[in-house]
Amino acid sequence: MLPIRLPVLLFLAAGLAAQTTGVFPADYTAVAEGPQNSPNLPLANGTSRVLIVYDQRDLPVPAGSAITRLGFRQDATLTTMDAGKALQLEVRMGYTTNSAISPSTTFDANYHGAPTTVFGPALFTLPNLRDAQNPLPDGRFFVDLTTPFVYQPNGRNLVVEYRVLGNSAGGAAFSYRLDRADYYSPTATGVPGCQHSGGGVPQLSCSAVRTGLSETVTGTTCPANTLGVVFLNLGEGLAPTPFPLTLLFPDVSASCMGQLLPGNVATLSATTSPSGGLSISYAIPANEAFYGLVISHQALFLDLFAPGGLVASNAAQVRVGTRPRTAVVAAQGPPASLTTGTLTQHFAPVAFFTWL
Repeated sequence: MLPIRLPVLLFLAAGLAAQTTGVFPADYTAVAEGPQNSPNLPLANGTSRVLIVYDQRDLPVPAGSAITRLGFRQDATLTTMDAGKALQLEVRMGYTTNSAISPSTTFDANYHGAPTTVFGPALFTLPNLRDAQNPLPDGRFFVDLTTPFVYQPNGRNLVVEYRVLGNSAGGAAFSYRLDRADYYSPTATGVPGCQHSGGGVPQLSCSAVRTGLSETVTGTTCPANTLGVVFLNLGEGLAPTPFPLTLLFPDVSASCMGQLLPGNVATLSATTSPSGGLSISYAIPANEAFYGLVISHQALFLDLFAPGGLVASNAAQVRVGTRPRTAVVAAQGPPASLTTGTLTQHFAPVAFFTWL
């Protein structure tokens, strides 16, 4: 048997050395902390079943890879330690053709084919969270799968089910607050605008936004009580190299720079307040086609005592986000007796997948 086993062992050793870890939602690769927390799902809900559906579009795992670990991270905003407990844990993985945000509330109706038990039932001890004496590496912990799960979605969404058969808290739920994601909508600003006759420099900024909400563009230190136009570039970022607006308006100050690319431009009119403030809003449709759309803005204001009668703001950019494409179905009780649970859409404890 040795000639057969040795290559297998060498392959596994090489694979372990080449393991990669990715995060769900995929947008959170560079996000150190989500804006919310999960008080006890999925592992601290007492004796229970907790099923999570992950949209395959937001999973970083390449098709054909073997998932070897599942992980979460503590909520770092909170400072009080959450003590871990011992669980009798079983983890199952499989696929579903159901929507990742509207799966069935009947647990087993979500599986397309039979699930695979990838851990347990076996003892798993949760580490303490935010424990100053024993900090977690990068704030994370993992469940090492005893049976790696070969990921072949074929257009289906991933299902991960946590079955807790009992815990050292007497089967009750307990506080174990994990980091939780919401939509990710980064913003950016360009080079400063040009000074108006009152001495201020118009400053424009964007709010973070997702599909189904309204974007708000705010201006400060603008010329007071005057008309302005906010230009919107849809689908492109800021101009890589700002250009002098004297190319368009020869008499304006040389410090007034154009910061938007010329294509796909729309306009909104606005009037500044007596204090030089500006606020405009517009709706982002509740349609995933707008997810990831980059919208850039720059304002021009009338100022009769400025060179050329115009001044410009900086540019401000936002990328439209969307709520996490995932859902949780959860119920408390002996797992074997539970058939249905409560659905919570877009509920996304930040999850880590390790594969080789």
